[in-house]
Amino acid sequence: GIKPMCYAIQGPLFAAASESVALLNLGFDQANIKSLEPGWAITIEDDKFSLEKYTDPPRKAHCFFEWIYFANVASTLDGRSVYLSRTALGVELAKLEMKKGGVPLGEDCIVVPVPDTSKAAADAMAYELGIPVREGLIRNRYAGRTFIEGGEGRAMKAATKYTPLKEVLEGKRIFLVEDSIVRSTTMTGLLGRIRDIGGAKEIHVRVACPPIVAPCFYGIDMSRVSELFAPKFLRGGPLTDEVQREMAASLGADSLRYLPVESIARAVGFSADELCQACITAEYPTIHGQRMYQLSLDEDGIA
Repeated sequence: GIKPMCYAIQGPLFAAASESVALLNLGFDQANIKSLEPGWAITIEDDKFSLEKYTDPPRKAHCFFEWIYFANVASTLDGRSVYLSRTALGVELAKLEMKKGGVPLGEDCIVVPVPDTSKAAADAMAYELGIPVREGLIRNRYAGRTFIEGGEGRAMKAATKYTPLKEVLEGKRIFLVEDSIVRSTTMTGLLGRIRDIGGAKEIHVRVACPPIVAPCFYGIDMSRVSELFAPKFLRGGPLTDEVQREMAASLGADSLRYLPVESIARAVGFSADELCQACITAEYPTIHGQRMYQLSLDEDGIA
């Protein structure tokens, strides 16, 4: 079944889908495509479409990761364009780069997105910094989405998920823009290929998301703290420059920089209390989510 987040009614026609882009491509007018509000259900019975309110939700808590990674870039969620949100994340990355400094910008600098979800952020970052953006990585269309892939399949597919273009990358200092780092499976293998096959001189990883520090218990495949990349470096403390240098060395990057938590609400266009940001704050919107988090810490032997 689908997760009905959007619906459309147009004359005798009605439909529901997890994203607005599916309804738009079916021919529904954009003005007729609506977001399903929390506490409401779609019922289809005897060829009749109806909306029914079944509860009064105490708050909204839309998963911010939809805008970062999961949703199609052409979709609109709760009235907020996925493309514009990812573009805003790229602007946040550029502002952070200009504020922090550290990598001198020159003719040998380029911005390279990790396809496909990072492209809008990379384009915006490059524009703000005034340096070129190049598609130096070509995605293997048969590799699937390795974040979702499980076990050995994830590692095997991650190794060949992207083909570096030597003609684009050789001798360059690269700002490699990624939407997020969850387990680091993809990133670890990718950086080696960019150096060995692409011939890059330097690789500076920029992540359009804060560190993922806690599991998701609402249907996303990251259920244990021990599976995640960032917690073993943060050790329960703040994200410092020293921690990011340690992370960069572990991945094989010349530098690594994440966005701060507060940048997410700004980019998406909602207040923090309207979003579920549990995986980046360890603060869950439900009591049982918080309990599951504590159980995960106990199982992994983390105090």
